[in-house]
Amino acid sequence: MKGHYAVTAPWLECHDKTIPARQHIALLLDLLSSRGVNMHYVLRHTGIFYDDLITQDLQVSPVQFSRLISNVAKLEQFPELSFLFGQQLIPSVFPTTSHILIHAPTVNTLMNNIALYSESYFPLSKLTTQFDDSGVYVFVEDPYGIEASLSTRDRIAYFRWLTEYVFTSVISLVNWRADTQLPWSVMVDWLCPPWQEHYQMYWEKVNFNQPMIALHLPKQYLDVTLKDSSSTLYKVARKITPIPSCGLLSHIRNVFRQNLVQVPSLNALSEMMLMSPATLKRRLKAHHHTYRSLLGEVNQQHALYLQQIKQWDDHQIAQEMQFFDVSNYRRAIRRWKTN
Repeated sequence: MKGHYAVTAPWLECHDKTIPARQHIALLLDLLSSRGVNMHYVLRHTGIFYDDLITQDLQVSPVQFSRLISNVAKLEQFPELSFLFGQQLIPSVFPTTSHILIHAPTVNTLMNNIALYSESYFPLSKLTTQFDDSGVYVFVEDPYGIEASLSTRDRIAYFRWLTEYVFTSVISLVNWRADTQLPWSVMVDWLCPPWQEHYQMYWEKVNFNQPMIALHLPKQYLDVTLKDSSSTLYKVARKITPIPSCGLLSHIRNVFRQNLVQVPSLNALSEMMLMSPATLKRRLKAHHHTYRSLLGEVNQQHALYLQQIKQWDDHQIAQEMQFFDVSNYRRAIRRWKTN
């Protein structure tokens, strides 16, 4: 299928080598090198060699890139790195796909494009957006289950680092296009670390230790017209820029979200994905998930959105999610948390 809605493949898996190292990794290693960090330290266990970045058109897998991010996230003596990485990422390192962002005509369009093409700009994070009467919310999810493969301590540092750079990149890009400091607000589920000043500098308003992670922009700013955009270049960019494939887990989450009332069974899902149930189970296991854990995660995220953002009570949520009664809904919440 040609045109704006063409895709390269239905989904990607964690060992597929599809991430251009000269984009993300080159910028990150330059930031580390300027601080005197040993390249061998940050590249250990990644299967990536610094000389290959210079001599080859290297592509790496999500697993390789995540090991690099996990190594960098442990360098707490450089808490500004994630924010600087996010600030410098777009559009500087994406010469072929940046026009879809730098020529978007409005903030609303730009936010939609950031989510639609998020796998190109943030290979380890799938962004989803939710527009409502208050504005737009941006959520981050793990498309490959890598976070679940880490120890508790490493998982917290890894996902925090990813979220810091992703949200900073979104905020920096939209503020730059709007030519003003927009009133963003962020909620995160981790405790405030010692480098709070960086959050205030790059994010401004942030609430720590919340039940969920989300970035919010008020509704009145979505229709702001962005200056210096070319409608012709934007139309060309829409036509020639394919929508990237998402990770396997994000692909399945999308199927669940589109069918929340009547979620496909494991057998029906495997048939939709043109594989046997056993193969689907095996692939999910390779991504540190099961059918049940992934479905529970999607349901829990939806319930949290209704509870925290929409401010609905348990009765309203139970009715919306079609539970027989509130007791069944509350039992489901406990089950989702243990999956």
